[in-house]
Amino acid sequence: MEPLKQDLSIFNKFDFERPPVGVKFLFDKPEGIERINKSLPLCEMIKEAQQRGTPFYLDKENENCFGKAVLGMEDVPSFAESGQVGYKLEIYQEARANARLYQYITKLEKGTVNYVAFSTLNELPFEPDLLILMATPGQAEVVLRAMSYSTGEPWEPKAMGVLGCAWLFTYPYMSGKVNYTITGLAFGMKAKEVFPEGWMLITIPYQWIPIITRSLKEMKWILPSYTDGRQKFDERERKLMEELSKG
Repeated sequence: MEPLKQDLSIFNKFDFERPPVGVKFLFDKPEGIERINKSLPLCEMIKEAQQRGTPFYLDKENENCFGKAVLGMEDVPSFAESGQVGYKLEIYQEARANARLYQYITKLEKGTVNYVAFSTLNELPFEPDLLILMATPGQAEVVLRAMSYSTGEPWEPKAMGVLGCAWLFTYPYMSGKVNYTITGLAFGMKAKEVFPEGWMLITIPYQWIPIITRSLKEMKWILPSYTDGRQKFDERERKLMEELSKG
């Protein structure tokens, strides 16, 4: 496991209510990090890391929901793939609708990940595969704008109402795309009361961490157009359009 080499201190400038969490997928047991001594859903491990502060790792026995199947630590039960869970819990009209979920979710190859390490940013001892932020919409706008600032790439959130862990963990990791959702949308996290509603959960995969970090250091976080009020903005926009139209 590679030690942290990047300077990610720029994220402290946000003063997030809950600290960013770094995640690492591992085949071998990590050294110098303690195993968590409880069993929780994978999504709740984010909350656990935010509250604990010190790094920890989980194995198959520490995950008590469908996260271990998403991580490839065990097979998805046939009753789940048939759509019975979502149907019986009245999330879907029929099992066939729930069964379609498994055409879309990303699962790690079985046996490739045996451990998952978590740490808050300030205590982060490893190069993260994912950096997960819990942000207000205003903070999220800055992060997502930083993603597009030098690349022009669009924001492409992708999620479903169930198996929120797949969209937060394995989808960004395997697709290489930044993903985000709003707390309160995912069934399991809502039912288990993991997070208060209305927060943005943003997952940044490792390919994007250096790009977003660099952009955050270069760009203006608060644009004049956001602080001048509508009247001044309308006037500035009108003048700009006039100037540009003249060539």
